[in-house]
Amino acid sequence: MKEPIKSGDMCLVVGGLGRKKSPNIGKTVRVGLSVGDHSEYGRVWRCTGEDIKQLHDNGEYITMHWADFPAKWLEKIIPPGITPKAIKRELEDA
Repeated sequence: MKEPIKSGDMCLVVGGLGRKKSPNIGKTVRVGLSVGDHSEYGRVWRCTGEDIKQLHDNGEYITMHWADFPAKWLEKIIPPGITPKAIKRELEDA
């Protein structure tokens, strides 16, 4: 089971309003506060990142440093770490 997204996590944007044409696809963001829940997409997170695009009321994208993303549009980036097997080997070698 995947660990759920939480505040402070780094995520890759994998979805958006424009679907595969969304200008935010592939960008890395830091998850901030939960701003509610969407009936179809789940928890919505306010995220920060570089050159994040938001759809303005006039239908054009504007560049910002934050945007709200539903959890289904985010893929958590798991930082590399020491695995339990590596720890066990170190203890056995000591």
